Amino acid sequence: MSHIVAIINQKGGTGKTTTTLNLGAALAYQGYRTLIVDLDPQGHTSIGIGIEPDAIAGSMSDILLVPKKRISEVAMPTYILGLDIAPAHIHLARAAEQVYTRVFREAILANALKDADYDFVLIDCPPSLGVLTTNSLYACDFIIIPCQISRYSLDGLADLLTTVETVKNVSMEDLFQEDMFRILLTMFDKRNSITNEYILEQLKPYRQKTFTTIIMKNEALNQAQIAQKAIFDYEPRCPGSLDHSKLCLEFLEIWRKRNSLPAKRPSLRGCL
Repeated sequence: MSHIVAIINQKGGTGKTTTTLNLGAALAYQGYRTLIVDLDPQGHTSIGIGIEPDAIAGSMSDILLVPKKRISEVAMPTYILGLDIAPAHIHLARAAEQVYTRVFREAILANALKDADYDFVLIDCPPSLGVLTTNSLYACDFIIIPCQISRYSLDGLADLLTTVETVKNVSMEDLFQEDMFRILLTMFDKRNSITNEYILEQLKPYRQKTFTTIIMKNEALNQAQIAQKAIFDYEPRCPGSLDHSKLCLEFLEIWRKRNSLPAKRPSLRGCL
């Protein structure tokens, strides 16, 4: 059974796409068969890994609109061996509107993923708490919340966790005790000392639920997306590559503690 991870923040620009793409690549390079599910109608994760909209035969729109459609029917390989993607298309926004009248609409993605033959499934969610994000929360067993080092990126954190409580039908206490989520600090700039101190102070109640790895602000991460490559292939020795390598190792360590990891395939590349 696949380990399903939703990467969520209802605020845009917090690093969800960058995290999904590069964590997915790191897991694949470590020998874990990985699927990225692009559930953002903007399709930036699909484009960022080299999938052009015109090349998409099937997309996540089909999963929402076609009953009993399986994720294997829309998943396609990326240039990284072991990393597939279920791509998004701009039509996904319209498809999401059409499923609001469906019974059990929150379980569409979970049903599509039932037979997924992957070690890890990473879901890149849209910047909202609508039906697409609800589907992600219903399907997942772990949540990563990228949080940009800025005042406004914290505003929706409590609302997001409340939504998680409702969808997962757990109490806030259980949400913490069962180790169901981690906050990931992104775009960290050491020069912004006052802002950094404020954000870290606000996050003290979540200290045990925050990755020790911090993603530093790094222009190479933006350039890699323009080049439609994972950071490990664009600039393997830059800070962004090192940060995401550390994130992958910390992520795997969390899974070793809370689950048994799937059998590791032979490493495809020593990126970590």
